[in-house]
Amino acid sequence: MEQPPKHRIDSAGVRVWTISSVITALVLYLIAVGLIFAVQYWEWPSWLPPVAFGLVTVIMIPSVFFFPRLRWRYYRYEVSEKEVYLQSGFFFQSRTLIPMVRVQYVETEEGPLLRRYGLATLTIHTAGGESFTIPALPKAEAHQLRQQLHAWVRVDEDE
Repeated sequence: MEQPPKHRIDSAGVRVWTISSVITALVLYLIAVGLIFAVQYWEWPSWLPPVAFGLVTVIMIPSVFFFPRLRWRYYRYEVSEKEVYLQSGFFFQSRTLIPMVRVQYVETEEGPLLRRYGLATLTIHTAGGESFTIPALPKAEAHQLRQQLHAWVRVDEDE
């Protein structure tokens, strides 16, 4: 069995993903509350709001309490001069090798939650039009990796 990549993403990513899931849950619960009024106004079936609340609860409990930690635990990455190696997934594991010669450009992104925790997401765009992300990296590390990948891609173009 091949070795997993060496590096893990920052554990603060768990907090970011948990907060993001809680925000999503609140929005979905607001929609479910809206269904209560819709049932009364448009005479929709009375079972609709309880089913909506139940579905939101069943979906959001693992999304808030389990999936962020699993995502952190099973996401790994490794970057070398020749390739980028990514591994992710708990139920369905994915291992991806991206040859440096296929990399077109690299960018970093920071949303409000990531910025609050000093994190960034690194996105690698390839010649085939695909994009691969390394989420929840410390901001300085993400910017350093972006610069390093850019330098390696330029070296490959010159050869």
